[in-house]
Amino acid sequence: MSGTIKPFRFQRWAKRSKAKRLLLSGFLLALGILMVYSVAESLGTGSVISGSSGLGTASAVRLGGPLVGKPAPPFSLSSIENASGGIDLRAFAGKPLVVNFFASWCIPCETELPEFAAMARSEKGKVQFVGIDENDSRSAATALIHRSGVTYPVAFDPRGSLVRPYYLLGLPTTLFINSDRVVVAEVAGEVSLPLLASYINGLSSS
Repeated sequence: MSGTIKPFRFQRWAKRSKAKRLLLSGFLLALGILMVYSVAESLGTGSVISGSSGLGTASAVRLGGPLVGKPAPPFSLSSIENASGGIDLRAFAGKPLVVNFFASWCIPCETELPEFAAMARSEKGKVQFVGIDENDSRSAATALIHRSGVTYPVAFDPRGSLVRPYYLLGLPTTLFINSDRVVVAEVAGEVSLPLLASYINGLSSS
């Protein structure tokens, strides 16, 4: 009798062990998918705010993007400080251009803006700068650029009209555009001063 019970118990144990391995494999697979999704979510819309675009803060740095090597999409927006004044991409023809998408609610944006302002002053005549305030209020954005010492043109895009054409995942996002209006580099996330200087030197020498 015992000779028949032991193999039966072993078979039941083997089946349970196999089921546990399958369950563990499924759990690890689901965990991996969740981790990948979480990383993508933190870069894309990690701190989603209210607004038509749903654009949030880029909490990580991503280099490159779908527009690299392609012409910068055209835009024509009102000025942040003068609602009747317009800012058009075509006005920046002939020289390299740095386009920085930001918002007053974005902490990394507030951190990097003074460095952008200082770099724009030091590179004046060589490289042009333009800021684009996204999904924000005009008064809050104006206060931020005054605190940061920004004197270059800043456009106002409160409804996020450039989110899709520029494939924005989060803020800040900075594009480096050559004199032929072709995007040569893109950084999603806070740009360090050395990285900013490196990309600007590349623009100046291109």
